[in-house]
Amino acid sequence: MLDYIQIISSRYKQVMSPFLLKSLILLWVCHFCVDFFTGFWPIYKHIAGVDIALAGLLAGLSGFIGEFFQLFFGYFSDRGYRKKILLLGILLSSMVLWITKLTHPLQYFFLLLLLMIGSSAFHPAAAGLAGSLSGDKKGFSILLFSSGGAVGLGISQIVFSKCLAYHEFPFILCFSVLILLIFVALYPFHDASPRQTLPLRSFLKPLINKGRPLTFLYLSQVANYTLVTSFVFLLPELMQSKGCSSWLCLGGGHLCFILGSAVMMIPAGYLCDRYGQKNVLAAILPLSLLLLYGFLFAREISTAISICSLLVLGGLMMTINPIIVSWGNRLVPESPSTVSSLLMGCAWCLGNLGPIWAGLLVQSFEVDPVVSSLFYLGSLLGLALIFALAAPHITKETTAEEPVSELAVTEVLTSENTEKKES
Repeated sequence: MLDYIQIISSRYKQVMSPFLLKSLILLWVCHFCVDFFTGFWPIYKHIAGVDIALAGLLAGLSGFIGEFFQLFFGYFSDRGYRKKILLLGILLSSMVLWITKLTHPLQYFFLLLLLMIGSSAFHPAAAGLAGSLSGDKKGFSILLFSSGGAVGLGISQIVFSKCLAYHEFPFILCFSVLILLIFVALYPFHDASPRQTLPLRSFLKPLINKGRPLTFLYLSQVANYTLVTSFVFLLPELMQSKGCSSWLCLGGGHLCFILGSAVMMIPAGYLCDRYGQKNVLAAILPLSLLLLYGFLFAREISTAISICSLLVLGGLMMTINPIIVSWGNRLVPESPSTVSSLLMGCAWCLGNLGPIWAGLLVQSFEVDPVVSSLFYLGSLLGLALIFALAAPHITKETTAEEPVSELAVTEVLTSENTEKKES
């Protein structure tokens, strides 16, 4: 995967120094770690036999409450606290490793809430930093960063289930988190954001100025993410209802779905920088809708076709989220973490209610309940398409006056000072 990243990123060497590229790769690893933890609950509730409606309620409420904090963390990230918030996010997310020691629903809820608060701390800080790495190439930077989360999320269920098969508690994962925290704490990100407190009006001004297009992007994100969380939540049961192999039911289907997005995100970032986010979404959303219903209506499909379908479907559906975030970053380049928190956290807090609706819909149908529930929820892709088409198209001229990356300026000044001292 890293070789694949280096080949694509070679096209951007003119705007990325080696230091900035290393920073982006480290963010990729951090994102891999955080999203790796968020994938545990859908498979653990299946293994532990938790009632599907209760499991959906716990996931939905914890996600709604936890992700709401993204706007709060995004504000302080743009004020100069990105690194500390990033470390906090990794630490809180790793607390979900203790889920195997718990049995009561309230204990599950508390641990899932810590996980989602950690996620809401990490994502705006890291996404804002990634968006500032390469100037106007925000599509590539953010989607490369997002691919790390997709890989982590994709392998999470299989790795977690294998760890449980050999050990009741995954000690090796705790040790890995500790090493990552130390490495990130010592790495010089050179965050140049000013440490100052702004009035609420100044804080909201960039968002208000672009209020109409950001509203359409927000609604499109909510519609798409609600379907994604519902689909991932019901995926083990969907694979089981179609008579798929146990490997697909116990994490293999989830792996295929997420890894498809990991492969698709980097070329999608290149396409966004070349043709614009709106044109890319206008192609991806209708294809996602057609493939989703085709997969749901297929009665008996082979393992090979199931794997291919999930790879393509994940490559389409899961790429929509970072494309919308990169679109928002181009609209409001002066506040990357704040706009990222709006289009991620504030949208995800509603989108995370998807498992609740999915669990309730499953219980309301008697015939093929999982497929019937996803059939109705699939209409959300149509809404996402309508809202995306209503948002304005971003051209290079639109962002011609975009400010230079803070990190790039910091690195140039540092190198100039070093040269002066040497001379």
